[in-house]
Order: sequence, then C-alpha cells, then structure tokens
Amino acid sequence: MKEIYRKTSIFSFIGGTGLTLYCILYYFIWYEGFSLNGDVLFELGIIGVFSLGAGVYFKKAYEKLIDHPVVDSEIDVENIGELILKRVPSLLPKLYNVDHNGQPLFQIKPAKGQFRNGLLLFQSFEKGMLFPVNYDIAALDGSILATFQIKNNVKQFTLTLKKPDGTVIGRYIQQLSKSAMKNRGTLYHADGLVWRQLEAKNMAGDIDVLDERGSRTASYRYGLFPYATLPAFQSTAHHEHVRFGAQISSEEKLAYVMIFFFWLDG
Repeated sequence: MKEIYRKTSIFSFIGGTGLTLYCILYYFIWYEGFSLNGDVLFELGIIGVFSLGAGVYFKKAYEKLIDHPVVDSEIDVENIGELILKRVPSLLPKLYNVDHNGQPLFQIKPAKGQFRNGLLLFQSFEKGMLFPVNYDIAALDGSILATFQIKNNVKQFTLTLKKPDGTVIGRYIQQLSKSAMKNRGTLYHADGLVWRQLEAKNMAGDIDVLDERGSRTASYRYGLFPYATLPAFQSTAHHEHVRFGAQISSEEKLAYVMIFFFWLDG
C-alpha cells in the first residue's frame, strides 16, 4: 500500500499541475468572460485544486506507513487465504494482491509482447473488447504463476486460465444476456466439465461459491472489509476483499484471481 499511495500522490500532483498550467493558458488565450466560457475555467480549476490536494493527502499517507519485511518472491499460492486487490496508478492496468499489512504478495499485469498493449490505456479495451487481452499473474520478481486471457465476442465473455507453459487449467464463460444486471457464469475444467457455478446474490455483487459438498470455496461481500482500521488501509474508503475456502487447490485459487479481477477491477 505504501507504493500504491506513493504513486497515487505522484499521479495526483502531475494531474493537478497539468490542469493548473492549462487553466493559466486558457485564461490568457481563450477566456472571454465568465458568462461566456468561464464555467470551463472554473471547473478545470476546481479539479486541479482537488488533484493537488489528493497529492498532498496520499503523500502524507505513504510517509506514515512503516516498511514491513519483504515477502519472499517465491509465493506459495496454496497458502494464500484471501484476496485484497488494489489497483496501482499506472498507464497500463496493474493490480497488486496485498496482505493485511498492505504488503504486495503478487501482481496482475498485461502480458509482455502484446503489440496492442498500448490500447489498454483506454479502460474499455481492458476486458477484451475488439481483441483478446492477456494478463500475467506474477510474483514480485516477475516470475509467472499463471496467465489468463479475456475475450469479448459481444455475446459472451470467455476467460481462459493457463499454466506458464501454456497448458489450459480452465475456462470461465459469462453470457452477456444473462449477466446484464448481476454477474453470473460458469467455470469449466480444461476438459469441458463444469467446475463451479458462480452467481452474484444481488446488485452489490455479494457472492458465495460452493463446492459439491456445499462447502464455501470463495466469498465476497461488498463493503465488508476486516482490516479497515489498520494503518495501511485507513487512507482509502473502499477495499475489495475475497475469502478463500481452506480446502481448495492452488489452481482453483488462481481461477478465482482471474474471475474476481474481471469482476472487481473498475
């Protein structure tokens, strides 16, 4: 979280400074009077002031956080019991899964070598619109834990999870016509057999995923976060939190990482 707050502060300062300079140019070049086009100058100025204020706020936030011991880069997915997904301010989409101290455990980022990665600057392309997008689930040292692809063919989303060697682990399919109001879909094994059925309980997105015996394999509750009072999370109001069942495999956890990234990232 310290690194996330630091980058948020930098992006806010850059945005606020840029808007402030633009307002100055706008005043001397295009400004004709408040009744004519002063509303544009006023609105941009307000946004610029708020951006600079956010920069100061998050600068103080990361300066207050202490540095915890660095997590071993050889992450053991089997021992991870929850997801706390936090988006990192960057030009391309990037998320960290952090622990209860706010320390990054692994990252989710666009796979290297995609010639269309530049289009991911626009959020509408992040979920596979027009062309499939590949993401890496990677340890902090860059080693790949798994990869997944998101494809949107207008009728359905198809998410495919693969091992680093390209072997398919499973696929998640979400029909657009059946998930317009709330997320629902089916996770399949590589051989096409149904693995899990997933369906949000309500518009907020609350969800429980059960196995064949009725035991919970994953759960998400909108707005409920057990670590909200800890220093690492006090500076932001909303946090994404997913609990894993103790009995599920590493591959199933990676499948949920893929699905909840798709559901919860903006």
